[in-house]
Amino acid sequence: MLKELSEPNLFTAKAIRKLLIPLIFEQLLLVLVTLVDTMLLSGISEAALGAYSLVGSINQLLTQLFLAIGSGGSIIAAQYLGNRDRKGAENTATQAALMVLAISTLIALPVMLLNGPIIRLLYPGVHPSIHNYAKQYLLLSALSYPLYALYHNGASMLYAQGFSKLSMVTSILMYLARILMNFLFIRVWHMDIQGAGLSTIFSRVLGAALATWFLMDQQAPIHYTSPLKLAIQPGTIRRIVKVALPSGIENIIFLTSKLLIGIMIAGYSSAMIAANAAANTISSYISVPANAINLATITIVSQCIGARRGEEAKKATRNLQAATYASLLLTCTLVAIFVDPLITMLHLTPEAFAHTREIVLVYCLVSFFLWAPSFGLPNSLRAAGDNRYVMYAAVFSVVVIRVGGSLVLGNWLGLQVQGIWYAMYLDWMVRSVFFIKRFLSGKWMQHRLV
Repeated sequence: MLKELSEPNLFTAKAIRKLLIPLIFEQLLLVLVTLVDTMLLSGISEAALGAYSLVGSINQLLTQLFLAIGSGGSIIAAQYLGNRDRKGAENTATQAALMVLAISTLIALPVMLLNGPIIRLLYPGVHPSIHNYAKQYLLLSALSYPLYALYHNGASMLYAQGFSKLSMVTSILMYLARILMNFLFIRVWHMDIQGAGLSTIFSRVLGAALATWFLMDQQAPIHYTSPLKLAIQPGTIRRIVKVALPSGIENIIFLTSKLLIGIMIAGYSSAMIAANAAANTISSYISVPANAINLATITIVSQCIGARRGEEAKKATRNLQAATYASLLLTCTLVAIFVDPLITMLHLTPEAFAHTREIVLVYCLVSFFLWAPSFGLPNSLRAAGDNRYVMYAAVFSVVVIRVGGSLVLGNWLGLQVQGIWYAMYLDWMVRSVFFIKRFLSGKWMQHRLV
């Protein structure tokens, strides 16, 4: 168990609010961009919207390894900062940046060359119009992987030291640029899904440049080495991999499972595919403040653990869980009240509208009870270094409960898209049991990263 230090709390209530507010605004912008993309693409055709959703699943899977490196590096850097080791934090940030750039480039090259075969392999039964859109969007998305890697790593390091205002500024400029370019490319110049891909590339150029520029400030507690050297530090890399590998494996298996489920959905009607994409977009509104709290959890718990303040980490986790429940109560209520106008903005057919409405209303009810322990609580465990337990629990739940449940409920019992979502709720129930039990045991604080 961690030995406590008899000093004032690292994070006061005021400091937590100061950290959270920019993060909430940033998450809101991310959802807004997704909404704009969905609205603009739905104005083209349901095929374009379906392709956007299907390729989104592929992108999430392919980017997980370098995203896990960035997130793992930020946990290590935050623990160094809590331990008052600025040099260790600097080395970690720099090595993480080099790693994500190298890995993202190695992933992007084959995807750009094999975009067509990848779509045919994963979605063999998809309609030719959806296949054509998906092929174009995957190629353009892959071009942006290295840019996304640098942006995400930079934003993660800004979160880790509590510089949420700088990450917010970066995100505001990046997302506003993407919204503007989406409108120009898709609506004004009629570039269809190619416009969505190009706006993604150009906006990520801006995001990567700003995040890197902020982290070149040598006065920041966590920053990149100046000048940025290509020197490899095996000890630092091993620490990052120790944290990142379990999270990366967990996310890859999780998203592979989602991809398998996406293949099931691709065999349904166009209305079902569009309803699933629309429900995913609308349901993301609900977790906007909750996702911000998750990011703050990594910062707060990592620094507390690095400073050997186990009791403060436990208390902060409980308070952050309570804040998550409060935010979910508000957002679930608002989405349930305004569900019809929200769906109307997406220009769906009457059949797709009906499916989307049913999915979203059930989601509002279930997410209030199960989202926080399923996705908020494991962030505290990860921040403390208990990544392997989180990986084992999450992988078991998603493979056995979610994928197996989707096959049974969605295909065998004929519930189709609704069955897919019901299986997800069963997965959340199992995850919640695992993570609540682990938190209460206190074993999650018995790890040492720095």
